[in-house]
Amino acid sequence: MSNENKTISWKASEFKHYPKTTGWYLALVCITLLVMAFFIIVESDIFAAISLGIIAILIIIFSRQLPMRVEIELNTKGVKFGSLFYPYKQLKYFWVVHNPRHQTVNLETTAMVNSMVILELDGQDPDVVRDYLLKYLPEHSEIEETFGQKIMHKFKF
Repeated sequence: MSNENKTISWKASEFKHYPKTTGWYLALVCITLLVMAFFIIVESDIFAAISLGIIAILIIIFSRQLPMRVEIELNTKGVKFGSLFYPYKQLKYFWVVHNPRHQTVNLETTAMVNSMVILELDGQDPDVVRDYLLKYLPEHSEIEETFGQKIMHKFKF
């Protein structure tokens, strides 16, 4: 944090990464093949089966991607995440998730697509971040992980 309390900055991973075991990939492939067989045999829907296969391939590709370390900065004008900048006028509200397995600050944007920005705290004090953001944004009453975050963490994706 700067001496004048005008900015808070830290380095963090782009996203939470879970190492995948061979069993994880094997389970994904088996489930995909079973559902593809269902679509082909029962539903006679080749398009759905092919689409599901493509989605499974994309999941495998993205699951192998490692997060980069990025600079996160909160300042008087907005939030900087790596090379992206979100002015406060484009942010609706925020909430901090702080539990034993997960620490993030979640920001809801005014964008129609990708309206959620999730910043990993990686050791940054969640109370300091919350107090700082309260000066510029309303806090959402939701202080839990989103449903999507819970699913992603459950399946270690």
